[in-house]
Amino acid sequence: MPDRRAHVASLAVLAVLLAVPATAEELTYYLPDAGSPSAYDPDVPRPSAVLGYEVGEWHVRPDQLNAYMRAVAESSARVAISVQGHTHEQRPQPLLTITSPENHARLDEIREQRRGLVDPRQPLSELEDLPVVIWLGYSIHGNEPSGANASMLLAYHLAASLSDVVAEQLEQAVILVDPSLNPDGIGRFAHWANTNRGMVLNADPAHREHREPWPGGRTNHYWFDLNRDWLLLQHPESRNRMATWKAWQPNLVGDFHEMGSDATFFFQPGVPSRRNPLIPERNVELTEAIAAHHAAVFDGAGRLYYTREGFDDFYLGKGSTYPDAHGAVGFLFEQARAAGRRLETANGELAFVFGIKNQLLASLSMVEGGVAKRLELLEHQRDFFRGALAAAEAEPSAYVFHLDGDRGRAHRMLDLLLRHEVEVYGTTEEMAVSGRVYPPGTSWLVPLAQPQSTLVRSFFETVTEFNDSVFYDVSAWTLPLAFGAEYDLLEGGAYRPELLGTAVTDAAVEPGAFRVPPRETSTYAYAFSWDGYFSARTLNRLQRAGARARAATASFTAETPDGPRAFEPGAIVVPVGRDAEPGANARVALEALFAEAAAADGVDVHRLISGQAAAGIDIGSPSLRPLVAPRPLLVTGRGVPAYRAGEAWHVLDERFGVEASLVDLGALGSVDLDRYTHVVLTLGGFGGGAPRDDVRDRLRNWVRSGGAVVAIGAASRWAGVDLLGREAEVDETAAESEDAGASEAPERHRYADYRDQRAEQLMAGTIVGAELDLTHPLAYGYKRPALAVIRTGEWILPPSSDPFENVALYQDPPRLSGWISPENQRRLAGKPAVIASRMGRGVVIQLLDNPNFRAYFYGSNRLFLNSIFLSGLIDSTSAPDTW
Repeated sequence: MPDRRAHVASLAVLAVLLAVPATAEELTYYLPDAGSPSAYDPDVPRPSAVLGYEVGEWHVRPDQLNAYMRAVAESSARVAISVQGHTHEQRPQPLLTITSPENHARLDEIREQRRGLVDPRQPLSELEDLPVVIWLGYSIHGNEPSGANASMLLAYHLAASLSDVVAEQLEQAVILVDPSLNPDGIGRFAHWANTNRGMVLNADPAHREHREPWPGGRTNHYWFDLNRDWLLLQHPESRNRMATWKAWQPNLVGDFHEMGSDATFFFQPGVPSRRNPLIPERNVELTEAIAAHHAAVFDGAGRLYYTREGFDDFYLGKGSTYPDAHGAVGFLFEQARAAGRRLETANGELAFVFGIKNQLLASLSMVEGGVAKRLELLEHQRDFFRGALAAAEAEPSAYVFHLDGDRGRAHRMLDLLLRHEVEVYGTTEEMAVSGRVYPPGTSWLVPLAQPQSTLVRSFFETVTEFNDSVFYDVSAWTLPLAFGAEYDLLEGGAYRPELLGTAVTDAAVEPGAFRVPPRETSTYAYAFSWDGYFSARTLNRLQRAGARARAATASFTAETPDGPRAFEPGAIVVPVGRDAEPGANARVALEALFAEAAAADGVDVHRLISGQAAAGIDIGSPSLRPLVAPRPLLVTGRGVPAYRAGEAWHVLDERFGVEASLVDLGALGSVDLDRYTHVVLTLGGFGGGAPRDDVRDRLRNWVRSGGAVVAIGAASRWAGVDLLGREAEVDETAAESEDAGASEAPERHRYADYRDQRAEQLMAGTIVGAELDLTHPLAYGYKRPALAVIRTGEWILPPSSDPFENVALYQDPPRLSGWISPENQRRLAGKPAVIASRMGRGVVIQLLDNPNFRAYFYGSNRLFLNSIFLSGLIDSTSAPDTW
């Protein structure tokens, strides 16, 4: 009989030759003590017992991850599992609560005792009696899977370990584990990686396994980066998570990511000069102290890492920085990405299991550091909220805002604030501040003297001074500007506590008015204004039901049962007289639809009793133009930035119920464009690219025949040059430099400064102001010409030679909030932000700035919605035969 040891040895050699690791995925690779039968509770299943394979051998799917976590919770008194909610694709969002059985028995009591930490107005228990709360969240970018896979190992270790160290840690800590912050994204990525993985592992970067297709697994269902949604809360994944996060208000937060494959491992503190000024120095000290634990762990394991480069703590809407605004300490972890099982990198071959172990080491170090600094973390959170409240009470002030009476935007802004536990009040009287009037009933006050004082400042302050000009993410996110609100800071004698009205506790949309008339009454038409945010949703309801809607291009005053009612351009009229000749059943259905829209969309629907207007155009006027139901084609796929396409899709599909067809850029040459009314273009992303010349020619002919192209961002430049035949923008700075260089000696700059100097010229998330032509159909519904938009690029649009087509121009100076260099201030001032050009019977609309940015720019959303619903109202203003 052959020697068994020799046989096993030969198998091991064969495994190496086949590039299949023999033991790398064994549990002992991650947890060396797992080889000892006395180290772990045998009643708690190991991951392989549920998965059918060792962690890291395959990419775990969300259903497998959930199944394992449930198995652990069912077998251990240390673990409880709950569902925070469900994603867009209806996947559950599990949360594990891991602590000692004794703490489990009093979790409600612990939560209640902790309220005194974050609300100085509540009683506070002795800190000695409180456990520290540690929140560990994994793989919010679905194609950064090492974190989600490591979470199973962490859960097993904490649930099953029989060591006294773990038992003591669980007595002093409540550990909350969110194993997959983005289940839809990780499901998409795991399917790709597993489907394209061979039995013989291939580390070739060109191998299909490592090159996932558009849009990739990074994002959620609508292709949003959920790690930018902690402040904005525009998606169910974020809203569900925030509810449980707020219930616990953790002290220490770990946010586990991956980065470029040629990197090593990163953990904070990050770049010191790029810390948000609202983050106190004590946070930095604790970050440094806990980072020392991480450094010791990685030093002991002989693993490369870095800590003070590349990443920063400026934008408070990320998973590692949001906690810093709540008296907690947030840590970002970034592991080099294997993008599959194995990958060739500049540092040698990178194995997926190596990254998983790094994430596990960091997770265990978070628990160790959190317990070691328990009292200091608790004291910091207590002092953070007490200090912020005391400072605000010393100088009473409040922000007042209103949204032009728009129920839809008010609903969404109030809802966002309440989900962050920001205290909001109505007003008791009318206020006039800086020439702006804030009427009671449609205005709100947000006092600074409240527990969430720091977050209030982050939301409402405009920031124009910075310690650094380099930003990992946006430099501004001022909430009232994004929502198109008017707002002011009331301080000194302008603010009086008696101005505070009733506290807002319910942000549900205020229903609009609609009364179903008695059957015997005469109705000529129904009408509603276009100034409500969800007016477009009401119009879409009508058009999907087959109703014939018209839009006013001039103002008028109509007779209603309650007297004359004024309507501005953009108002929607649905005739029910001879023009439509509906039967009784059709009228009942129309009235039911209006009743539903009034309740859900906050739209006031008025019954018109005569076709003759009291003033302005009559109901049968040609200035009331028939509208065609939009059938938009949204260009997707390689060459298109997934974020921008996803933002447009989300607004149309999820928010307004518009049926949008997603067509890849490479297929534009073969689809029947005549099926569609609009083509929405967002170019310049994944792989770069633009429509081929033959596709460009097809689009031109289609527009001339009556189609509408809506070009956003980089696509707006392409549309200007390639569709409209305009000259490309002139780089005035380069031209001036060239002229100067002809007569001066050449400059020399320090090579070490090139990154910083280049970054100074970026406008990566700066809020700027534009002035609208309120008479243009793209501006219908706006009540003020000033509009805030967000700049995420350095481009400018050359103006149209037809001045009527330049719909919006940047203010001078343009910056409202955020970083912008003096040179870019000059370049941008007075240039077009929006251009609408007729081309034959169709129109090309150029929106240089993304009006749907991260789904929370409700103020500029209307530009996009008007481009979809009202583009047919745009007349040719050029001389005949221009096209």
